[in-house]
Amino acid sequence: MSDLSNFRVEREARNRAGAPRRTAPYSEAVNRYLGFPSYVDPYAPISAPAVAAGEAAGAGPVVVGVDDHPSGHVAVDLAAIEAGVRGAGLLILHAGPLARDAGVLDRLTERVHGFLPRVAVTTRLSGGTGAAEALLSEAGRADLIVVGHRHGAAWGLLGLSVADRVAARHPGPVLVVRVPGWPPGPELATPPLVVGVDGSAAASRAADFAVAEARIRGCDVTLVHVTRQPSERPNWTDRCGGVAVHNRTVAGDPASELVAASAHATAIVLGRDRRHTRLGPVSRAVLHHACCPVFFTG
Repeated sequence: MSDLSNFRVEREARNRAGAPRRTAPYSEAVNRYLGFPSYVDPYAPISAPAVAAGEAAGAGPVVVGVDDHPSGHVAVDLAAIEAGVRGAGLLILHAGPLARDAGVLDRLTERVHGFLPRVAVTTRLSGGTGAAEALLSEAGRADLIVVGHRHGAAWGLLGLSVADRVAARHPGPVLVVRVPGWPPGPELATPPLVVGVDGSAAASRAADFAVAEARIRGCDVTLVHVTRQPSERPNWTDRCGGVAVHNRTVAGDPASELVAASAHATAIVLGRDRRHTRLGPVSRAVLHHACCPVFFTG
């Protein structure tokens, strides 16, 4: 049974049982996307005619890098939802030395317009250059870049994937979509955004970003401070701008604890040191092993 079939079976069971559902603009958008009668499982091949792209208005676009692997379809699905809840346009970029098939862009544009017709989609085909470099050159400093990342995969120079390089170098937010892991379960408003904090300026920016994102999703934020030794610091909850912020201190290895927390999170949020052009060991471990999408903030 596919992930999509599992999702629908679980949703129908919850509806029959009368289980309470917590809704928010983000979860409503995702459930509408997944619940559309003709939703296409990203692991099933599709072919569709092109749809004319519209012009984005207002906010800067969400930029998503794709290929013709199902992981590219997964990245577009989540990028379209992010654009929809932000009122932003979507730029789908097919780049890299082997990026020669404009039909990929046509199919993915049709896919988005079938589920979220109000999202303005533009496309770009950029062959002969690296995918990471093309994404970084297309995105503005504050635009959100979305990129897929397959479990256990690490392509590129010196073993770095496209996701590694974009997450390390883009000054704005980057969302790395873990594959497999989509579609998610139907109760999308329940899991919190989990932020790794260590007292640094980068972690503080990540926490601020997570609170703003939580307002969109209608979820809580959990700040996780990992110490090497057991701490007597108590856990506590505060509210920031209407968002419940839970503060937790745990003892252990930071990478291991954050990966474990990802199994019960809607996304992990990590700050990035602007002085470096490479991700640190904790960030790389979370990027490669998390069970949910991972945000990196500049």
